[in-house]
Amino acid sequence: MVLLVLGYLQLGEPAGFSAVTGTILLSCTLLPGALLRLGFLKENPYLRWLVKYRKDLGIVAGTWLLTHGLVSALFFLKRDQPIVDQLLVLPLKAIWIMVPILAFMLLTSNEYSEKLLGKNWGRLHKLVWLLPPLMFFHGNLSIAEFEKEDFAPAGILLAIVMLVAFYESFKKKTYQRTVLIIIGWLTTVFFWMSSPG
Repeated sequence: MVLLVLGYLQLGEPAGFSAVTGTILLSCTLLPGALLRLGFLKENPYLRWLVKYRKDLGIVAGTWLLTHGLVSALFFLKRDQPIVDQLLVLPLKAIWIMVPILAFMLLTSNEYSEKLLGKNWGRLHKLVWLLPPLMFFHGNLSIAEFEKEDFAPAGILLAIVMLVAFYESFKKKTYQRTVLIIIGWLTTVFFWMSSPG
């Protein structure tokens, strides 16, 4: 969060590095577990460390990404265009879904929520798999709309996360993650089709 604030003060606009960093952090919570379940790099100590602390990393990733959204919002508030009109721009439509999911994840990432929700806690937290396609959509379209830095490295990382999830689903015959990713992509298609011009 400190880096994001410094980036905002230096650039006066949402910094591209915060989106890329947030993508890396989120990928570090999603990818290692899938790789270990598939038997890849299972002896790698760094991968095992990431899996061990994936919940903590998830909290860091969610906080980072929501802070990126806050810094961006401060930038958009400075513009003459009404904020509601700005939220209707195609690249920003994805945040209508991403922000509530991230907020829900953070609010329920504690022992009390786990006990309260029971088995449903894990099921609800799988909603995180809606995020990779939405982030891919948001990040790449934001480059064109706001002339930001290249999102390609983060986009490639998100593509790898999704491909590994697809591979795991078909190999293990568990399709929940794949279904959520497909729903995320269908949502981006809906946003695209429903936008004027």
